Amino acid sequence: MGSIAVLGADVVNKIAAGEVIERPASVVKELVENSLDAGAREIRVDVEEGGRKLVRVTDDGGGMPPDEIPLAFAPHATSKLATADDLFRVSTFGFRGEALASIGSVSRVRIASRTARGEGAEMVVENGEASTVRPAAAAPGTIVEMRNLFHSVPVRRKFLRSVEIETEHVQDTVARFAVSHPDVRFELWVDGQQRHALPPSDRRTRIGVFYGTELAEALREAETKQFHAFFAPPQYSRVSAKAIWFFLNGRFIRDRVLLRGLNEAYREMIPHGRYPVAFVFLTLPASEVDVNVHPTKVEVRFRSVWKLHDQIAATLRGKLVGSDLAVRVAPGALPQEPGQARAVVDFFTRGPGEPPVLELPTAAARPLVTTGRRVFQLHNRYLVEEVDDGLRVIDQHALHERIMLEEFRKQYAAAAIARQRLLLPAVVELSKAQRARLDDGRELLESFGIETDDFGPGAVAVRAVPALLADHDPVTLLTDFLDLTGEADPELPLLECALEFLACRAAVKFGKKLSEEEIARLLEDAAALDYSASCAHGRPTAIKLTLTDLERFFQR
Repeated sequence: MGSIAVLGADVVNKIAAGEVIERPASVVKELVENSLDAGAREIRVDVEEGGRKLVRVTDDGGGMPPDEIPLAFAPHATSKLATADDLFRVSTFGFRGEALASIGSVSRVRIASRTARGEGAEMVVENGEASTVRPAAAAPGTIVEMRNLFHSVPVRRKFLRSVEIETEHVQDTVARFAVSHPDVRFELWVDGQQRHALPPSDRRTRIGVFYGTELAEALREAETKQFHAFFAPPQYSRVSAKAIWFFLNGRFIRDRVLLRGLNEAYREMIPHGRYPVAFVFLTLPASEVDVNVHPTKVEVRFRSVWKLHDQIAATLRGKLVGSDLAVRVAPGALPQEPGQARAVVDFFTRGPGEPPVLELPTAAARPLVTTGRRVFQLHNRYLVEEVDDGLRVIDQHALHERIMLEEFRKQYAAAAIARQRLLLPAVVELSKAQRARLDDGRELLESFGIETDDFGPGAVAVRAVPALLADHDPVTLLTDFLDLTGEADPELPLLECALEFLACRAAVKFGKKLSEEEIARLLEDAAALDYSASCAHGRPTAIKLTLTDLERFFQR
């Protein structure tokens, strides 16, 4: 190691650029935030080659007088803060004074600006070196033009992705601003071609621009004092969380606790590994949140984040379970909606035209059993039940899993999970990782009826199991549970994961032959549930075909 020395301004700015400017979309984000802070009502974004070659942001905001233009590129120069206390009541987007200095240190930047009653001026900054300010013709507002991002830092430039991917990131950035500020006109131009021209509108319309009008029209709304949410029915779920957007006072943010609350609202309505579509707009006093915890200001710190978690989970779940959301499931998917069971089934292609589509009854779903109905088991997997206007096919494992989940929830809430003591304890050797999980989760484990005692340095003895799982191997039950705690989705509460685990183990297996008495009991238990449309993992428990559907299929 060498002796300690103070880093030069150029190195400091390049380090800051590495924190603030990740890719061209980061430049777009910082510049558009400045435009919004300047009161712009029209913002145009131009990019070339995904933003590698050019990023230009033009606005009609308040502009800057000529003598302030050099200060805009000075490190930590800002008009948004005066004292340290202002950091805890920030109401603007950009306030740290890093963005323009960072951009100017790793690219060539030209800025031209004019106030409403002043003269226009421009300046060029390249690799941190600024030219003199000179007069320039300019409309009221500001133009910031960045060229050749990272050309002075080739190592960083190598990490940029393809033009198509970088362009997609730019579009996502513009989309988030457009949705959070629907009263502002936005234009996006890509390689000289207009990609979007968005006149002032409303949030739902803006969402429809980027996600389609069908989804936008299907969005439901929920509003509290702290947030306003647009959220889609479960059948619009996606394989990634890309369509989950959180905004805090107009700023796009990411927060794991809020994401967990949103996923909790959709529990058991969408399959594991899929994510809902939702746009949540939080409105909080500046004193209730610290936005200065990350250079890009995407991560923030809330004073009461778990209260927000609970409000989001409870409010949205109440809307989802309590409403009669219409379900439309694409071919290859299955219906899984509380309150309604409507599906689109693609049976066959009729000549060269489109395949016929069968839409099942949109009325509220009835109980899965009606006394006196004819029911039979199909291949020891499904139950086929005759109903008034057709038939219902039931997944026996999924339905019983739902019943068991509700039973375990009820018992756990009453702190009375029935347990069965073993005549002879079952001894099991544990790995170090399993033993650590057991020590961490022993209290939770015992609350579910699995009692264990230490049995030597590397083993434990299982002395009791839940009564509903009395016929299961206690050793496998314990080791599977410990493995679950190590592999559980970090976004889901361990309590719910454990309840699902017990319900799945207790449910009748797919492929088990059921007696007439077992079938009757299964359907009776299902009829007593408030919600039986899906299993613990979000898969549907049944699908219904009406006589009309069958007649269409047979072309009657």
